[in-house]
Amino acid sequence: MISLTRALFVGGFGLASLATALPVSSEPEDNALAARFLGTKYLFIFGDSYTATGFNPSGTKPSSANPIGNPALPGSTFSGGYDWPGYLVTSFNTSQTLLYNYAVGGATVDSNLVAPPGNGIKSFVEQTAQWKSGVGTKPSYAPWTSDNTLAGAFFGINDVLQKYWKNQDAPVTQMVDRYFENFQTLYAGGVRNFFFITVPPLDKVPQIAAQSATGRAKVMANVNSFNSQLATRLATFATQNANVTAVVVESAGPINAAISNPKQYQASDATCQNRNGKSCLWWDNLHPGTAIHKLLAEAVATAFKGSFF
Repeated sequence: MISLTRALFVGGFGLASLATALPVSSEPEDNALAARFLGTKYLFIFGDSYTATGFNPSGTKPSSANPIGNPALPGSTFSGGYDWPGYLVTSFNTSQTLLYNYAVGGATVDSNLVAPPGNGIKSFVEQTAQWKSGVGTKPSYAPWTSDNTLAGAFFGINDVLQKYWKNQDAPVTQMVDRYFENFQTLYAGGVRNFFFITVPPLDKVPQIAAQSATGRAKVMANVNSFNSQLATRLATFATQNANVTAVVVESAGPINAAISNPKQYQASDATCQNRNGKSCLWWDNLHPGTAIHKLLAEAVATAFKGSFF
């Protein structure tokens, strides 16, 4: 079955989501869908500091002892504790789920389109190349299949902001082109289940909330354009490639839920920051703490409830 789903967050911990599959093919549904994820599952994740756990693909591999492989749980994150991939494999998994997380802080979709904020930061393009030459070869330590594997990406924050600080618009169309070239590489390697998380409402993030109204509007124009084009292209990707399940996970819902009721998440207000990641919604003026990450993880898990989580 090829399907495209848009997952919309509508609650807090214990959320519900819209998970209405929109068929884009008349191929028969795989009746084993609900049962195909009973054993070990694999997550291939790509992203930036909102996603990174500090995984070194050359280091210790994910296992039952440590599902993120390396470093020790919760990893080296920008949240003060677990971030959303870590929560997925420790709090929302229904069986052993091993995480191969190629995300790197500061990453953009393609460094040739938008330079990252530092040297040596691997973009989505380079992260995909790492995957292709490593676990993408289906080595003996990771005998993944198309059925027991889910790939996800969360990019665009650095692309938009790096250009904003230079008073430039992000090259959205080219970014989206490159995004789906990477998804196509994953598909060619055998991945069939995909999701991406939309760029969050950056005007709600303390760093950008402090900008002028004009500045916030410029940032959000790029965010909205990127998210819209990604969703459109994901539908095309699903129709052009056989046996694909593709899901759009909206990040706005989890963030809005937290900032509209911060005390529910043990924060004094919607803008405070604390490096412990727990007493405030924000770890710093750009990165969310653990509560928002748990909401993001729950949004992903709910989008695949009954099939992967």
